Amino acid sequence: MPITMVVLSLILCIGWKRYRKQFFILGFGLLLLFTNPFLANLLMRAWEIAPKPLATLPSYKVGIVLGGITADKEPRDRVHVVGDAERILHAIQLYREEKIQKILLSGGSGKLFVDSIPEAIWLKKILVDAQVPERDILIEDRSRNTRENAVNSQALLALENDTAASLLITSAYHMRRAEACFEKIGMSVDIFPVGVRSEPLTFTPDKLLIPNASALSTFEVVIREMVGTVAYRVAGYI
Repeated sequence: MPITMVVLSLILCIGWKRYRKQFFILGFGLLLLFTNPFLANLLMRAWEIAPKPLATLPSYKVGIVLGGITADKEPRDRVHVVGDAERILHAIQLYREEKIQKILLSGGSGKLFVDSIPEAIWLKKILVDAQVPERDILIEDRSRNTRENAVNSQALLALENDTAASLLITSAYHMRRAEACFEKIGMSVDIFPVGVRSEPLTFTPDKLLIPNASALSTFEVVIREMVGTVAYRVAGYI
């Protein structure tokens, strides 16, 4: 991760006197790189899959919403969501506009050693509160990663005798890896990227020259997805 690279370089600068100057320059250079909002936005624009206008979509029987948008926080009397909440919000809009007839929620607890409520159950609460009928909600609550999202969603839809193409709904930065996982198992999906994080290119001093802490987060998201994609390819998931 970007901040880890910076901190490691500065630690080596302190601990390895022979190359102190080189490690300081490296750490400072990495800090300038990873806090540059223009470069961060440029990388995100290149990685994200562009969104689609609603008007261009046909009607689908099922929209598959991937998890990774809730937080395990107190109090437990409500659903706590994080930055990728557009996955569920846009699914509701697609349902309201009759672009999808049913919503499949895919996501388990994500915790290996702690017993917790699966994310799909939390997301169902959001749909029910939004007055989506329970008969139009499908639950897949065992997945712990994107590969399992694909495999378990395919198995659930097989039980429903649904072989038509589904609409895959996930974040624009996550769509490359997600779509590849579904394609790898031979499942027919069309994509609907949401939650676009990149912005139009702006060639102003504040974007080009002034460091911004939010750029670190942007670099982290893209680097994590790149590493994840390579790892999935090595593992044969995509």
